[in-house]
Amino acid sequence: MTDYSIAEIAKALGAEYHGNGDLRVTGVQSPAQAHKGDLALAMDEKLYSEAVKSTGALAAILWEDADWAAFGLEAAIFAPRSRYILSVVTHVFEKKPIIDAGIHETAVISPSAVIGKNAAIGPFVVIGDDVVLGDNARILSHCSIAEGAQIGDDALLYSGVRIGARVRIGQGFICQPNTVIGVDGFSYVTPQPGAVEEAKKTGQITASSRTEGFARINSLGSVILGDRVEIGANTSIDRGTIENTTIGDGTKLDNNVHIGHNVKIGRTCLICGQVGIAGSTIVGDRVVLGGQVGVADHISIGSDVIAAGKSGISSNVPSGRVMMGSPAMRMDLNVESYKALRRLPRLLGKISELQKTVSNLAKKQ
Repeated sequence: MTDYSIAEIAKALGAEYHGNGDLRVTGVQSPAQAHKGDLALAMDEKLYSEAVKSTGALAAILWEDADWAAFGLEAAIFAPRSRYILSVVTHVFEKKPIIDAGIHETAVISPSAVIGKNAAIGPFVVIGDDVVLGDNARILSHCSIAEGAQIGDDALLYSGVRIGARVRIGQGFICQPNTVIGVDGFSYVTPQPGAVEEAKKTGQITASSRTEGFARINSLGSVILGDRVEIGANTSIDRGTIENTTIGDGTKLDNNVHIGHNVKIGRTCLICGQVGIAGSTIVGDRVVLGGQVGVADHISIGSDVIAAGKSGISSNVPSGRVMMGSPAMRMDLNVESYKALRRLPRLLGKISELQKTVSNLAKKQ
């Protein structure tokens, strides 16, 4: 079991410590659950000021200016920015997936594939023709990487990941279980103008637009991911029809996200769970899409946009805009609309009373 001194942890965090810097801990825990060998995480005074008083831990990471000695602690680290400190400390105590070095005997690897140095490839992995896999790759069981795919150094693929043909991925890629990258786009067309086209044009559906079937549009492009991209579990990313679907450096996708064909997502974006982005949409840099946001096809979202959860974005959004609601609008307008909606029953009641008053006046005349 790996242990660290308080001084070592503080140095890794770039933070100050007080008390016994030689005290060693083996893990982190919330104050209420922490024991003697744990480092209690109590960075938020409102949440943990009471719990830390009775913690079983001898050391804790505390909010600024906390009276650590009054809590009976032997040592304390002070965190000026708790969420960032949490990011670093979880890296210090990371529990990495267990995978043996080298290539498992059940893995099937094409003779034309190029595997980088220090690879760890687990059971039942399949790697196709002309794949290029960078150094220090960790590929857990039952993954498949199709022909012509390229993945940079330090990749981590959890079990069941599927990488499609000709997909190109940068350095430091992390992908959670059962995600599929490079599947066919959802692209079909009718021989004659169909019901969707007629509805968009006229707002109606007539017998003339009925169709007996759909013709497939094959996806000839692929997917390109930048450096330090991370993808959650059960996410799917369609390859492009002609051009590639692209995702920029440092962008993170949550679980159960769907990215349609030809979509282009910029750098350092956060795409939360169950977001769906329809085909050929362009998303700028540093965009945050909350859970269950839906984005229509063929629109543009500028950089530095934030969309609250469940927003439905159906038209272009300029840079720097905070969006909310369905249909999505500026957050301040959405809040005012919601307030107005809540007032409707009362307003309707007043209108009904006014109608009765006017009617009674009319009868008296």
